[in-house]
Formats: sequence, C-alpha cells, structure tokens
Amino acid sequence: MRRKGSLLLTAALLCAAGVAAVPAPAGAQDPGSAGPTEWREVFSPDGTATRVEIPEQAEDAPGPADLRAAAAAEVVPIQDTGPPGSRFDLVMVGDGYTASEMGLLREQAEAKWREISATAPWDKHRQNTNVWLVNVVSAQSGVDNDPTQGINRDTAMDMGFFCAGIERLLCLSESKAQAYAAEAPGADAIVALGNTAKYGGAGYPSLATVAGGNAQAGRIAIHELGHSVGGLADEYYTPGTTHPGGEPREPNVTTDPTGSKWASYLGQSTPDGGVIGAYQGGSQYEYGIYRPSQDSLMRTLDKPFNLVGLDVMDRAIGSEISGVAAPGRR
Repeated sequence: MRRKGSLLLTAALLCAAGVAAVPAPAGAQDPGSAGPTEWREVFSPDGTATRVEIPEQAEDAPGPADLRAAAAAEVVPIQDTGPPGSRFDLVMVGDGYTASEMGLLREQAEAKWREISATAPWDKHRQNTNVWLVNVVSAQSGVDNDPTQGINRDTAMDMGFFCAGIERLLCLSESKAQAYAAEAPGADAIVALGNTAKYGGAGYPSLATVAGGNAQAGRIAIHELGHSVGGLADEYYTPGTTHPGGEPREPNVTTDPTGSKWASYLGQSTPDGGVIGAYQGGSQYEYGIYRPSQDSLMRTLDKPFNLVGLDVMDRAIGSEISGVAAPGRR
C-alpha cells in the first residue's frame, strides 16, 4: 500500500509528544509506576475532551489467521475520485460487524464521511478525496463491554469500551486495524468504526476509533484528523498546570503571549467566534502557553476549526493532492 510520508511523520511526532498529566475520569485506573503507560484522549457527549495517562494496553499482534482474513477482505470505494497517488485517501475499517452486517457498516461509514466532508476545510477537498471502506468481518456482532462491563465479543480487531476502566474510551488492536487498512489502495488517514450506538472513541497515532452507530461520534473523528493530518495540538487544558517551557512544534500553540507565531492572523475574525489573538491555555496546560482563539474544534468538538487550524488543515489535505491546486485561504 502506498504510504505517504506526511501521515507516518505526523504519527511518529505524536508518539514522541510529551503532555501534562491530567486527572482521570471516574473509573480510570491509576497508571502508577509499575509499568509503561500511554496517553489517550477521552471524549464526553457534551463535546469536551481530556487526555489521560493509562497503563499501556497490551494487544495481540496479527497472527497468520488475522493476516489471511485481512488479505481476503473486500475493499469497496465509498468515493473514488481518481488515482490514489494524486488524491487524499481516507480509509475506513469496521469492527463488530458480521458478514450479514456489511450493509450496516457501509451505511454508517457513509454517514461519517458525509459529516467529515461537510466540515471545513474537508468540504473544499471533497471532490479530490478517495474514501475506501474495508469490509472487516467479525464472528460476533457488537463490541466488548457494551452496554456494560463484562460483555465480551469475538471481533476482528478486539474493539471495546471501558478501556483501562474508562467507560467511553473505545480501544482496539491498532496493529490489526492497520493490517486491514493496508488492503486499501492508499491511506493518508484511517478511521475505525465500532458496531455500537454508544457514544465513544479514542485517538491513536495512526487512526481514530468512533462509535459507528452514534450520530455525535463523528466529531471525534474530525478532531482526531486534526492531529493526524494537520499535526494540530489540543487547545484544551487541565486547570492548575503550567507548561514546562520550550516552543511547541505544533502550529496552533505557542509560549509567546503576543501570538507572533500566527502574526498574520491576529485580529481577524475566526469561524469559531471572536478574533484571533493569544488566549492562555492549550496543549494540556493552563499557564505558560497560548492558543489562537477562545474556542475551536481542537478544544470543544461542537465548534469549527479556528482560522489558524483551518488553514493548516487546508494546506495539509491539499498537499496530498498532486496536480490539483489546493484552495488555500491565504
């Protein structure tokens, strides 16, 4: 499968990113100091997000049977606009859908794509984006711990709620999901849908998980694509935390209280409301770091991208579309 360098580089940078420790939601496990930990974003139905440190989640690497199943999976185009080498390629995979539920998987994948493609700047690039659906067949319908803990199902990618004890954290085997996604003609981003109507999702370095049957969960995917495609930082923060210093590499946060990092945007109206400035708090920290606007999709899911994030995403998506002029705003 063609792998464009931007996706892999962004994923590697996200893996290396240091973030502040934040309070875990009720029910979360204390990572303690006994073993390695990892970070996951947790999303609430009200549109807010937090990042929590959890014990590193062990996952089974794809075995021979998994690889055979992935190789045999049917790949269908939800939208085919041209050769993968000259288009942005979004791949969707599903977990917990049986052979008789492939129609449901497609219906839910199409609904998620409609929501993504209606959001700026994806709407500008809709006609130059390929969307591939990998028909991942599971032995049982649904995902683990849905609706409550203790319910286990035999699914292709081991997706389930209550990851590390956090109810709405929807984890899976990232390596198995990647094996299925690798069957698509190209992949610049991956979204994994779970066969559930319960609100939830998660962000991984290489993909996002969302509840396929929940109408609100599509916003999780759009937020996570802000990370994996645009390299954007979160703009929410944990009260009482202070940035340790050093200018962040992400384009939408800075340690400079004047906002000179986005100087050409200062004072301009922004889609998420108000004007571009330098607002304290971002990238998990309340003090010592600034974001471009009071609120945006990288802070609250029901908001649009702010002007800085919008232009970053516009250029990032357009850069994967060779031979097609990116409709940049500036």
